[in-house]
Amino acid sequence: MSAFVGLFLRLLNWLPDALAIRIAALAATSLIKRNADIARVSRINIRHCFPELDSEAEQARLHDSLLHSALLPFELAYLQHRPINKLLAKIIAVDGEQLLKEAWQEGNGVLLLMPHFGCWEFLSVYLGHGYSISALYDPPNVAALEASMLNMRERQGATMHPTNAAGLRGLMRGLKAGNVVVVLPDQVPTSTASATVAPFFERQALTMLLAKRLLKVGSPQVLMAAAWRDLSAGDIRYRLSFERPPAEIYDEDDGAHAAAMNTAIEKIVRRDPAQYQWSYKRFRRLGKETLDLYRRQ
Repeated sequence: MSAFVGLFLRLLNWLPDALAIRIAALAATSLIKRNADIARVSRINIRHCFPELDSEAEQARLHDSLLHSALLPFELAYLQHRPINKLLAKIIAVDGEQLLKEAWQEGNGVLLLMPHFGCWEFLSVYLGHGYSISALYDPPNVAALEASMLNMRERQGATMHPTNAAGLRGLMRGLKAGNVVVVLPDQVPTSTASATVAPFFERQALTMLLAKRLLKVGSPQVLMAAAWRDLSAGDIRYRLSFERPPAEIYDEDDGAHAAAMNTAIEKIVRRDPAQYQWSYKRFRRLGKETLDLYRRQ
């Protein structure tokens, strides 16, 4: 199976961007017609977060969101097989670049919070070109993709750590060494012991406290990061952004910290909601007394 996935990614790498976009659009239409689980969950989340949308606008946002999701396999192929200089050439703008440089130059490490937005994997191309990176590694749901994804991230210069106690210690060592430590802040923790409930799009969401724990390691700066796809020219290009979150993210109170982090994520998402990964079950694990949004009727 791994050999097949490797061959498939090599084939995707040869496809031009314009064709990849057309295929992704067709895939989005097909997923909606079949009410595939990715479409079903995405629709639930979009409706939950944007109740003001009428049916036509909701359908359009759903299609655009699935189109962006369908581009990820092509981007995985590009990131694994194309020369780094050609990948860097796809970056057409970097907003907040000076913020990242200044935070890095302080030498206390940088905690980079990168939500599941746009092509978040593409940020590592830029970061690996000039910074030391540490990040957690969570095996994908498709086991055959594991080797490809790990090789891709390490190829771009990241030091990957497993999602366990040893991995957390690795991230802490990275911060102490002054590295850029990357955390995906919108993942739902498996244990409520390492999380708190905080608002996200005016809805309650179980929110991780990993960033708060890492902030106790020295005095790192926290920045939000995103990689925006730009499809306006008929190909896939990227605009990167780095910005400060609300000051309350440094608060000792769990609720204040989590609310500030979710506010910063939401700020990014609202600029282009279609690029967020709405297929992720963000509003789960809220307790037995809370209605399960994702349960099939």
